[in-house]
Amino acid sequence: MDRPPVIVSDDATAAAIVDLLGGAGAAQLRHVGDRRLLDHLLGTYFLLRRWGQPPWLCHAGLLHSVYSTDAYRQRLLSPTRRAAVAAVAGAHAERIAFLFCVTPRRPLFAGTHLWARGLPSRPIGGSGDPADEAPSREELDALVLLHMANLAEQAHAADGRPGRWLVRVRDLAEFLTDSDTLTPPPFVARLGALSDAEETVTRRAYLDGLRSGDQPGANGMALAAAVCPVIPEPCVWLAHRARGHGDSAAAASWAAQARRRLVELGIAWDRRLSFEEWLALIDALERGEVRPPAGGEISHPRDLLEALVGSASTGPRPAPGAIAAPDAAAGRQRFHKYVEALDDGSGPSSGAVYPDLPSRPWHDPREFSLVDYLETNFAAIRDEILTLDGARFHRESERIARTGDWDVAFFYERGRRHDDVCTACPVTTEGIEAHRTVRTMAGLIYVSRMRPATHIAAHRGPTNLRLRCHLGIEVPPGDCAIRVGERTERWQEGKCLVFDDHFEHEAWNHTDRDRIVLIVDLWHPGLSATEVTLLEGLHRYTYVNANRLSRYWAANARSRG
Repeated sequence: MDRPPVIVSDDATAAAIVDLLGGAGAAQLRHVGDRRLLDHLLGTYFLLRRWGQPPWLCHAGLLHSVYSTDAYRQRLLSPTRRAAVAAVAGAHAERIAFLFCVTPRRPLFAGTHLWARGLPSRPIGGSGDPADEAPSREELDALVLLHMANLAEQAHAADGRPGRWLVRVRDLAEFLTDSDTLTPPPFVARLGALSDAEETVTRRAYLDGLRSGDQPGANGMALAAAVCPVIPEPCVWLAHRARGHGDSAAAASWAAQARRRLVELGIAWDRRLSFEEWLALIDALERGEVRPPAGGEISHPRDLLEALVGSASTGPRPAPGAIAAPDAAAGRQRFHKYVEALDDGSGPSSGAVYPDLPSRPWHDPREFSLVDYLETNFAAIRDEILTLDGARFHRESERIARTGDWDVAFFYERGRRHDDVCTACPVTTEGIEAHRTVRTMAGLIYVSRMRPATHIAAHRGPTNLRLRCHLGIEVPPGDCAIRVGERTERWQEGKCLVFDDHFEHEAWNHTDRDRIVLIVDLWHPGLSATEVTLLEGLHRYTYVNANRLSRYWAANARSRG
């Protein structure tokens, strides 16, 4: 099934929208089949980006079903929250998304051109607010493009095999022929007069080509590629079979054709692989890689991917909304920029703020492998922490304003390992030391016990190098929660929260029982593996030399006696 790629730091607005959607439960709300609403919204956003649409329309794609529609009755957000959504996404993007939700689409799909020439000139939202006026021509054009992307993103069989949507999208694009502001994706012009019957023939020929062996299969693929000149997958299979027969020229030609079609279409037609996975296949074919499987002819895209690219690409995919880390070379260059800024020695340049890291207050816990370990082993971790000797705990000493009592027990304290606590909690320690946790001077790993009637005032963490993971150990019912940025969350026993504590945050326990969480600092996911290695080395060097210098000063002080 096609799953969207990660959101990277080039679109802060999209990242903020994803955070809003995640907080509202879009990752849990079912959409079609086994997919969740957030998957569909992200897929629509990325498709509009690949079609070269303006940012405000791409952002509308991230929101286009959140208020419910005439076809999707589930409501993620109430229309009463429109102002808050607009504050995150922009008023233009929010209005397009709202119009998508409240505008009936049956006349559009019936081919009624009057739909794109104006709706009744009455307030859409029924509020009398000028923002709810009937849509303009530009907005109607935007709705057509949004409908095209919405249809293309979800039109496939339950198992991901190709669906029938190309003709419908081509017909919708006719509404945009005289648009002054928006341009349909160029692939629709290549569809020409493709009929419903020809689209059906294309799909059948492709699937028959996969089921058939060798030459009959090649004939089916060639027919599919010829009848429908925009779908890339038949070209991928033809390139693979040409490589297998030693015809490198034909293979290169088919692979180039596949790349052009895939990039232009902007989405996989056969959704059993994602857009990125089909691109990886094309890359391998263009490099001339052929690894025939022991079992004979390949008939499933996933098997072809594993044969040509390897199983690494078929592993767990990043969660929607995840931040992509730079490659090693880019990471090394950014680290050098960070080190060069240290010579200032004051303010943001003193080492607290790492340059060019994408930031948002909340992160999806599914992005982090440690979360799976902690939640899977929760029962053992909980038992270890709850049986810790009370003498391991002490008053939290940071200069953060508070009312009430807040106690801590450290596993790692800014680079120093507390062996007694680690030894007493072997399951917890195994997870901490096997994952990408911050065990240097940049972070902390500890048990936090917030006593009844305690409130920790709003404050900010010292650096953006890390994220903070909270695993709920004991969480009392009632008013007990944490706010990061504008969003407030309750802890749940056995579940993790992940956030950036460089954003302003506060926590409280207005109940009559203790709240206990395990807190683990994680390296920021925007850091490459190279950067983490370099930062750990820098921190070790600083820690060791600080200890040596402290001992040297102490010895001199004693000698002055």
